[in-house]
Amino acid sequence: MSPANCRLKHVFDIEVLFGADRAIFGPLPGGGSQGYTPAIGGTISGPRLSGIVVPHSGADYALVRDDGTIELSAHYLLEADDGTKIYIQNRGYLIRAAPGEAKPSYFRLTPYFRVPAGPHDWLSRTVIVGGGERLTDPDRSLFRYYALV
Repeated sequence: MSPANCRLKHVFDIEVLFGADRAIFGPLPGGGSQGYTPAIGGTISGPRLSGIVVPHSGADYALVRDDGTIELSAHYLLEADDGTKIYIQNRGYLIRAAPGEAKPSYFRLTPYFRVPAGPHDWLSRTVIVGGGERLTDPDRSLFRYYALV
């Protein structure tokens, strides 16, 4: 296979539950507003990783830009079923469809991981991309992650 040929392989899904202690403040000097949404728990499932989102281990510190784009910057801890702690930083974009448009919101991200040596250290040397959707009742986001192979 040529190095320019890439494909995606599903590796895991994460459901992140959010708390009610949300905050948004601004406007900021450069424009936009700063958001804070705490991650209160969640689950990980899939062919390469399963476990939990460690409760109250982080939050999404999103920048809400004046053009309506939301720059996601979420940091929290995962715990694999074998007890391994994994740091994740999710960076990406949420662009909401304009009112009346048929197209869905664009919700894409690129996670970065820190993980100890062992069975899950493949996360620290694999390019992973994901897509997500925001749901309510309960307030949560669902993410599906793919390894670029």
